[in-house]
Amino acid sequence: MSSTALYRKYRPQTFAEVVGQKHVVTTLTNALKLARIGQAYLLTGPRGTGKTTLARLFAKAVNCSNRHGAEPCNKCEHCVLMAEGRSFDVIEIDAASHTGVDNIRELRETANLPPTLGSHKIYIIDEVHMLSIGAFNALLKTLEEPPAHVIFILATTALNKVPDTILSRCQRFDLSRFPVKSIIEKLEMITKQEKLKIDRGALEMIALTAEGGMRDAESLLMQIISLEASPITEDKVIEVLGTTKKLSIVTLLRLIGQRELYASLRFVSSLSEDGADLSIFSGTLLHYLRDLLLVSADPLNGPSELDLLTDEQQTALLELAKIFSPAEVVRMLEYFQIAQVTSKTSVIPELPLQIAIVKILSDNLPTGQAGNQQSTGNSKPPHTPAVPSKPSIPSTIKKESPKVETKTATTTKKNPSVAKALADGQELRITNQDKEKLTTASEVQNSISLDTIQEKWSIILNTAKQLNAGLSLALSTSRPIETTGSTVVIAVKYPFHKERLNERANQLTLATAFDTILKSKIKIRIVVEDTPAPKANEASAANEAVLNPLVSQAMDLLGGKLVSES
Repeated sequence: MSSTALYRKYRPQTFAEVVGQKHVVTTLTNALKLARIGQAYLLTGPRGTGKTTLARLFAKAVNCSNRHGAEPCNKCEHCVLMAEGRSFDVIEIDAASHTGVDNIRELRETANLPPTLGSHKIYIIDEVHMLSIGAFNALLKTLEEPPAHVIFILATTALNKVPDTILSRCQRFDLSRFPVKSIIEKLEMITKQEKLKIDRGALEMIALTAEGGMRDAESLLMQIISLEASPITEDKVIEVLGTTKKLSIVTLLRLIGQRELYASLRFVSSLSEDGADLSIFSGTLLHYLRDLLLVSADPLNGPSELDLLTDEQQTALLELAKIFSPAEVVRMLEYFQIAQVTSKTSVIPELPLQIAIVKILSDNLPTGQAGNQQSTGNSKPPHTPAVPSKPSIPSTIKKESPKVETKTATTTKKNPSVAKALADGQELRITNQDKEKLTTASEVQNSISLDTIQEKWSIILNTAKQLNAGLSLALSTSRPIETTGSTVVIAVKYPFHKERLNERANQLTLATAFDTILKSKIKIRIVVEDTPAPKANEASAANEAVLNPLVSQAMDLLGGKLVSES
């Protein structure tokens, strides 16, 4: 294989070879066919989406002496010089290294000179947003009254940094990221030309990792080719790029569908421990959820809209579509999209994903029938089975329910009549007194001593802060003061800390921290700690602290005290 970079070797030489960006290609080719060529164009879009490629193609076609419609011949003198990078009529300027006003003044002077070979002199200014204010002002003058033989093609990845005065004088084209399917097709063409053996699953992994950038995908392919001998498998790509298989995504979504919070959080941690890039995993997860949204909205026709799916993958999508409704998938997309962005800069890589999972499960996602009823337009309200934090006590207990037998085991041992009724298959009515006894028995079984909690309190706090770093301040003054059965009373110093910790999502976070460390389901009650009355000479300072609780908190954290003025 040649040592030339793949993205340069396989850069499109005609408009027909351009992948995607159909709206831009159509407009530029029509301008060439109708001889309605403007004098200033602006191409904007993410990196690797073809801005420079389209600019060079257009420049080559404009000056081609034997153009076929809009396509350059690639044989005339001008096309050959363009291919070799030696054309004097096409000047490429990197604005990142030519930011000053003197560079643009020099451009203005040379622009007045006629082209040497073709009909136009074309300036391609890449990353134009990097120009200084003075350089933009100098360029503006030329854009307002350009020589008839000059065409400007500006390219940028940061449109917001280009002045409106420049934008208003250009024909603007917005380039979008490439779909995964288009990237895979281009990579398949390259591997065929290079006579390489590579799994389709491996190409899909590369395409997903590139995040819509064709040049990034081609660079990743060259990197993998350089490191691994043919044939290249999906497992090799995963090892090199730090990605994960779709099976991992299916596993995580199944755990979320089953409302297994701890298992879901632990699964994400295991991915990080195994060396997976969780930012890439989050991106792949978003792509998968987008596919799941289509299938969940229409299980019959949705899979046919998706390409590159194996039978196994279709089966998994249909299974998950029965669990999640379209609205639930959208909610997960919203949370995981935030996680994908923040995971790139997070000190703890897995934390953004884990926070997203806690928020998703705290929203009471319905499962099972709910998804099907909503997707089929059933007029009846969806059934939302909840997963209770403690065993619920039904008003009627029958023999065939194994859960009921577990819950009433203590009662039947102490009450032979109850056991006999269950053995005879009779329906048993439980009084309020019986319910209280069952609840008390359950709480006694799950009770944990205050000494145990105090001993592990620092570990529980650290676990809760890892699950949600936003709780650090609210937990800074907290301490356990009492236990009653499976209920733990936690005291805080300030009412706004109590309000914060009583929020549903934060209660779930604390319960998860207790369950993780103590392996027990704990109910939490937050109270405001009683403070002793201030002495006479501290009254005014104390009143100020009451009026501004943040002052008191700062004293506690920094070890200071308020002193009244004499």
